[in-house]
Amino acid sequence: MQLGHFIGIGIALAILIGVGMQSAKKIKSADDFDTGGRKGSVWLVTGLLLGSLIGGQCTIGTAQLAYTYGLSAIWFSFGAGLGSLVLCLIFVVPLRKRRDVTLLEVIRKEFGERAEYLGSVLCSLGILVSVISNVVASSALIMALTGLPLWLAAIISVALMCCYVVFGGAWGAEMGGIVKVSLLLVTSAVCVVTVMVKTGGPVSMGGSLQLYMSDLFSRGLSKDLSNVASAILGVLSTQTYAQAVWSAKNYHVARRATLLGCLICLPVGFTGMMVGLSMRGTGLVNPAEAFPVFLIENLPPVAGGICLGALLITVVTGGGGLTLGVSTIFVRDIVSRIWPKLSKGDAYIKAMRITMLVVLMGCASVAVLLPGALINDLGFLSMGLRGTVVFIPLTLALFFKGRFHYKPVLVSMIAGPAVMLFSNLVWSPVDPLIGSILVCLFICMFGYRSREEHKI
Repeated sequence: MQLGHFIGIGIALAILIGVGMQSAKKIKSADDFDTGGRKGSVWLVTGLLLGSLIGGQCTIGTAQLAYTYGLSAIWFSFGAGLGSLVLCLIFVVPLRKRRDVTLLEVIRKEFGERAEYLGSVLCSLGILVSVISNVVASSALIMALTGLPLWLAAIISVALMCCYVVFGGAWGAEMGGIVKVSLLLVTSAVCVVTVMVKTGGPVSMGGSLQLYMSDLFSRGLSKDLSNVASAILGVLSTQTYAQAVWSAKNYHVARRATLLGCLICLPVGFTGMMVGLSMRGTGLVNPAEAFPVFLIENLPPVAGGICLGALLITVVTGGGGLTLGVSTIFVRDIVSRIWPKLSKGDAYIKAMRITMLVVLMGCASVAVLLPGALINDLGFLSMGLRGTVVFIPLTLALFFKGRFHYKPVLVSMIAGPAVMLFSNLVWSPVDPLIGSILVCLFICMFGYRSREEHKI
């Protein structure tokens, strides 16, 4: 690290912190904090969506996985992009027809308060795993840049995430997301060109990719395809991405933003994969540092510093955006129903900020205990858990209103994640995620009611 690196990082972080502080001035109500007042433009909504969707998993985690396993690292970004596309084509319009603030509110209005409470707790646990993965990624980045111990790097990571969403809520996430996407696209372009030069040009790089083609399913066909499914279901079942849809001023804006999110996810993930492959053979002790070490070693100091700052912003905004989502679920769906006075105005905003601080500090504590964790494995686990809890009840509430009895749905919300976790611990002939979704569907079918029964 040279002085130029720190200057570049300082420039990028100053932009992020400035945007976070500026967005705090726009917070006049609880609706502003949760959904940005429901008046977001295409770029603002895209910023909120990608602020969480493109985080440590798409960048540092993908490079870490490519360094370790090869081309199979691309599946997280591929699945996230497909999830955004499905959100655009199928879920945007029915979600926009609702004036809810959380996905669990949608489920509550169809299946009752017990479904909301149960889903809130289980879904929050899934999102927390993803926040932890982003704290792990940002801590690895800070350690690579500064040589600080893990515990101190985790504290700095959490402090930066606080600047991102604790002050500005959805406004901070939207505006910070625009900064992040812009810087990340520039970083991706610079990295692609650098890898091409390093490997001898497009022809040579194509030959290198062909050499690694056997690694496309290096972790097993079933596991890699299941990871894609986990990412898709995670996007459709995560509070933060639904908040992006609800923050748009109309459904046309929401559709354009989610489509744009799909188009940006894959090239960013591809860049991380290329960087990880190019760093193979360098003998890194911690593969999670592959991306930052690549930038330090291969770019001029100031340019490398700005790219490192963009990378840091990426993982900070990813963790911060998910923290906003899980805190919204906890305060809206649990706390405010116990203490109604916390559901509105300044009391609600204060409760949200305190909850986000507690969530981030707790995740930092867990991250310190998981120094060698594969970032993307945590991401896949998180998205799979969210999907098994929320996806089936949400789909039934949106597209089959009044056609399913609430009791089997409640049972499925418990059985799905239980089957998934149990299948991951023991050998199973069926993929854990697919098996859990099939179990959820099977249980819910016991509560199916025909149109005539529904009318009665």
